[in-house]
Amino acid sequence: MTIKNVLSKSFVCLAPDLDSESLIPARLSSRKDAMRLTALLRWSDECGTLKPHTIMSRLVIPKLAFLFHIPDVYYHYRPVLDLLPQDSFDIVLPDDPPPVLLEMMEAREYRYAYISDLLAAKTMYKYLISDHLFLNDYKLMQDLATRHIRFFSELGYDRLQLGNYNRLYDLMLCFGRYQEQRLNFCSRTRFFQVGWPRFDGWFQHLEVDREKLLDDLNCDRYRPVVVWLPTFGDLCSIDAYAETIGKLADRYNIIVKPHDFTLLEEPERIQALRKLKIQSLISEPFDEMLLYFIADCVLADYGGTSFGSLYCDQRLILLDLPNAFEHEFTGMGSSDVVMRNHYPSVDPGDNPDVLIRLIEGETYQVDNTRLNRLRDRLFAPYYGRAAQEAANILAAIDQFI
Repeated sequence: MTIKNVLSKSFVCLAPDLDSESLIPARLSSRKDAMRLTALLRWSDECGTLKPHTIMSRLVIPKLAFLFHIPDVYYHYRPVLDLLPQDSFDIVLPDDPPPVLLEMMEAREYRYAYISDLLAAKTMYKYLISDHLFLNDYKLMQDLATRHIRFFSELGYDRLQLGNYNRLYDLMLCFGRYQEQRLNFCSRTRFFQVGWPRFDGWFQHLEVDREKLLDDLNCDRYRPVVVWLPTFGDLCSIDAYAETIGKLADRYNIIVKPHDFTLLEEPERIQALRKLKIQSLISEPFDEMLLYFIADCVLADYGGTSFGSLYCDQRLILLDLPNAFEHEFTGMGSSDVVMRNHYPSVDPGDNPDVLIRLIEGETYQVDNTRLNRLRDRLFAPYYGRAAQEAANILAAIDQFI
C-alpha cells in the first residue's frame, strides 16, 4: 500500500470531511519531512486503535498529550514519562520545532503530532499537559484539548508565570503551596503539590561518573567548578557579567549553560560567550541536574535559574541587574527577586575579587534556618519521589477532572 493510501485510509476514520491530499508533502525534501511523515503515520495508526469520540465535530483522542516547545521541557517531563505506560501519552510539537527536539523524540520513540496536523485533522486530545500558555493563544490551546493541565517547570518571573491566563487550566501540578496560594483566584482549578520531578535523581543518589562528566565538559579535575545558569531576554546576565566571569576561567572551571531561548533566539549572546576562554559552553540539550553533581558553586540571575540550587541545597551566588524588580516579568514580590533576601549577590560594577571571595567562602553567608523555611514554602516535601507523585495523579486523571 502506498504512503498516500495509508494516510487516506487512516484519516477516513478520523474526519470523513478531511482532504487527506493536503496532509501529504509534495516530496520528502529533507530528513525532517521524512520524520514528520513517520510521526503522522504513527499518530494516525494510534488513533485507529483507540475509541475516540467527537465534540463539536472534532475528534477527541482519549489520552494524555504533553506539549514540548523547547528541548529543556523534555528533562522536566522525562522522570514522569518514564513512570507512565508509553502508550498512555503522546507528544504535541509546534510546527517548526528545533531539529534537536525531533531527534530527542525519535531517540525515545515517543509518538508525536504536530499542532498543524491536529488542527487540519480536526482532532484534539482529552488532556493536554503544558508548562505555560503556548504563544499566549487561548483559542489554540482550546482547539488542542478538552481539558488542560499545567505542569509547572519553574519558579520566578511571577508576573509572567502567575498571571490571569492560568484560569485556562482545569488542574495544576505545582511545586508547592507558594504557587497554589498565588493562584487561588483560579477558583475552578484543582491543585496538587508535587515538588520538582526533574531533580528526583539528586535525592535518589543517582550514580554519576563525576570524573567522566568533568572530562566531557573539558574541566580540570583539580579545580573548583563554577556553573553559570543565565536566563534569557532583558534580565539575562550575559551582557553585564560575561567579561567578569570570563576572567575567572584561569582559576576555576567555568561551565555556562544558557537558556534554550538564548540558544535559539539570541545568537549575539552565544557569540559573546564563545569569545570567552571558559572551559565549557553547553549548546546542546543537557540535563541541568547533572551539573549539580559537579558544581562547587552556582551563579544565577532571574527567572527559574536560581531555584534548583535552593531545592538541592547548593551554594548559590546571585547576579543582580539594575531595577530588575521593575521588570514586567517580575515585580518587587516576585520569588526570584525575594531570593536576594536569602542569598548573597553581586552587582555588574563589582570587582572580580568580590565574586572570588564569595566563591571561595570568605564572605559567603546564608542563614540555613531561613533557607529551610523558604524551601518549605516553595516546595512540597516529595524530594526524590516527586515524579511518582505526579505520575500517580496523571494515571488517575479521570478521577480528578
